[in-house]
Amino acid sequence: MIQHIKNGVDFRLIPAQKFKTNVISVFFNIPLSKSTVTKAALLPSVMKRGTEKHKTMNEISKYLDELYSATLRAGIRSKGDGEVIYFTVEYIRDKFIGENLTQKIVDLLKEFIFCPLAGDDGFVEEYLNGEKENLKNAIEGLINDKKEYVEVKCREAMFGGEGYGMFEAGFAEELPNITSKNLYEFYKHIINDTKVDIFASGDFSDETVEMLKTELAGEFEPRDSGYVKTKIAVPEGKEINRIVEEIAVVQSKLCIGLKCGIEPTSKEYYALMLGGCIFGGSPFSKLFTNVREKLSLAYYASVRTERFKSTMFISSGIETDKYQAAYDEILVQFNKMKSGDITDSEVVNSKLYLTNGFNSMKDGLRTMEDYYLSQAIMDNKGEIDDLIEMTNKVTKEEIVEAFNKVEIDTVYFLKGCASDGGDE
Repeated sequence: MIQHIKNGVDFRLIPAQKFKTNVISVFFNIPLSKSTVTKAALLPSVMKRGTEKHKTMNEISKYLDELYSATLRAGIRSKGDGEVIYFTVEYIRDKFIGENLTQKIVDLLKEFIFCPLAGDDGFVEEYLNGEKENLKNAIEGLINDKKEYVEVKCREAMFGGEGYGMFEAGFAEELPNITSKNLYEFYKHIINDTKVDIFASGDFSDETVEMLKTELAGEFEPRDSGYVKTKIAVPEGKEINRIVEEIAVVQSKLCIGLKCGIEPTSKEYYALMLGGCIFGGSPFSKLFTNVREKLSLAYYASVRTERFKSTMFISSGIETDKYQAAYDEILVQFNKMKSGDITDSEVVNSKLYLTNGFNSMKDGLRTMEDYYLSQAIMDNKGEIDDLIEMTNKVTKEEIVEAFNKVEIDTVYFLKGCASDGGDE
């Protein structure tokens, strides 16, 4: 159920009675922009450090324990060319404790969102500096996760200054420019000007729903803002961009970025998604079976399809001297997808695999919440069962047609140069 409370403020109820907990979340939608991405990554962490009422993390932790060990989270999630800043609380349903815990949870969320600890000059300097250091370490520590690092670098090479091309944690070089005052000004912009989505997931009485709409959604002023619309990645027919970065590790990492040019709400998307599963999205995919198992050319080989941007990333961990053989075999399997060398059993098994994954989304309040948030951002009305139905209707011919639109754009090779004893 979706209700437009006022301009730029929506309330969504996800009824679910099988869980012992409820989740209430507030999302603020903003573009991924070089000028704001680092502030957006920093802001939730600073706000979590303290409020006017609970001034330290220790006080917050004690109060959450009093609320039957409720959990409070805040952070960012990228959504194509945009991102969301979120604040969310999960707590025991009222019926299991015999008291109106929901009211206290709403009050706590309002406290965090509207009353962060700040003074005349902005946020508390000590908290800001601590979180800047934490964020700096996270940004610089990306290299320690080589698999994620190479995909971030591949994405950056493909899209550069576009929102989707940026690492959502931001830029370490921007941190010295962030002050208590300008971060607080950014906070006020987020609260007052950006598109707001409020989700209530779980079991709520009609009276409680009205309270949520009045006391939480009603706190926000109307605003002329909407969702960030992502520009899909369309193949350009250009020469493949090949990048090699050398690093002192034993295991090399390969990331191949592809542009698909398929609208995320179109019928074609389901064929692309199913094809991605057949190609490299399951333990019985073409890449896993051939590149890893039969030919032993990689430690892993997988495919991830990104719906918002219409991209696909092939990720593989390989020995440096097997790079060319692994790359060539990946292309062999890619061309099989284009030519229709796909068995009926691959189609059937992949449909079953995806269906199980989609059904498992119903087993978590947060996964359902994220699904419906993404649907709203894409202006797509489908339910999870609709996703399953559309996927199961896909034919092999539709998969081939979708894959023939897909082109390799960038090959990013993180070349391991350590003879032994290096990191993976």
